[in-house]
Amino acid sequence: MTKNIISKLPKKNNWLSWLGAGLTELLFPPGQLCPVCFQEHSLQKGLGQQCLNKLMLITEPYCIKCGKPLRLHPQFNQLCKQCETTELFFEKARAVALYEGALREYLADLKYRFRPELGQALGELLVEWVRANPDFRKADLVIPIPVHPHKLAARGYNQAELLAYPLADYLGMVVKNRVLVRTKLTETQNSLNRVDRFLNVKNAFEIINTSAVSGRRVLLIDDILTTGATVSEAARLLLKAGATEVNVLTLATGIIEPD
Repeated sequence: MTKNIISKLPKKNNWLSWLGAGLTELLFPPGQLCPVCFQEHSLQKGLGQQCLNKLMLITEPYCIKCGKPLRLHPQFNQLCKQCETTELFFEKARAVALYEGALREYLADLKYRFRPELGQALGELLVEWVRANPDFRKADLVIPIPVHPHKLAARGYNQAELLAYPLADYLGMVVKNRVLVRTKLTETQNSLNRVDRFLNVKNAFEIINTSAVSGRRVLLIDDILTTGATVSEAARLLLKAGATEVNVLTLATGIIEPD
């Protein structure tokens, strides 16, 4: 029996190379695969290059308030038509990419098909965006938009919270998920028109820790910005609780609707 075991060990002249290979794999494990396609290695714990290339990243020109792309390059800093006529309580909102094509599918997997591992990978996109936009590093708190407890129980996690973790780590902060809570079970926003979306989220949130907010600059994190109704209502309460400024960063945003 002992002879059989010994015969399976590497020969003496291969011992060091065998040991070195084991240590290398332990200290530097093989790169993880892209959690979307499982065909290529992920980049910095995020998506693979081919899946990243499918995203329609947002570049200027965009609305200086909500961050939605503008069709024509303005001569000066410009608000979109929606922001000109709507009171929004956040200072400014920005998004990484358009809520179209591949990103729509990625977020659908994250939200509705129980793919929590996508939260880490997609959250790395927020990190890279903030690396390139240092103004958004000037925050004291990172707060994800909360979901109602009933939806949290059904889904198993808050997708905005998963997106926020990589960014909070990069900024050296802890995600504050027990400051702002959702107390009203609202209808799904994507089934409502623009006016009804604002009415739907009115008084949907509550601040349960005002001392954590007072005098602080808050960075709100969500997955998608459409009309801005949800993040604006959250920003209104945070400002009322004493926050000095509220900015918003989302993974995706829609285009300006014709109406």
